[in-house]
Amino acid sequence: MKHRLCLFLLSLLLVTALTACGSGEKEPEVPALTEVEVMTDEAATEALSGFRRQDLLDAWGEPQDVSDALSSLRMDLYDAPTLGGWVVIQYDTSDITDPDTELDTLPVAAVELQLSAERVF
Repeated sequence: MKHRLCLFLLSLLLVTALTACGSGEKEPEVPALTEVEVMTDEAATEALSGFRRQDLLDAWGEPQDVSDALSSLRMDLYDAPTLGGWVVIQYDTSDITDPDTELDTLPVAAVELQLSAERVF
């Protein structure tokens, strides 16, 4: 009888552990830059909604360096070879009250896809 009770408790523990492992929500992955390049601005903004700057840095790497005239604490520029231009990511800075705020925690606010001047003409 003890043997059956031990087997029952062991199987119950195993089922509980397996259920707990499978019930976790998988975090969404940042779409590939090549996927975002072919979207509309609205679709790209929707696809990246909920992600933070660090998520994009981890998935796409460092953004392009831009001149001081274009640089902003709330914008990153990624080269988009498929598009022949750039993917511009704008971040929501409305909650920044402290100048020492970690910028990598900023959420994506909008995405703009820009063609290079060579492709426009």
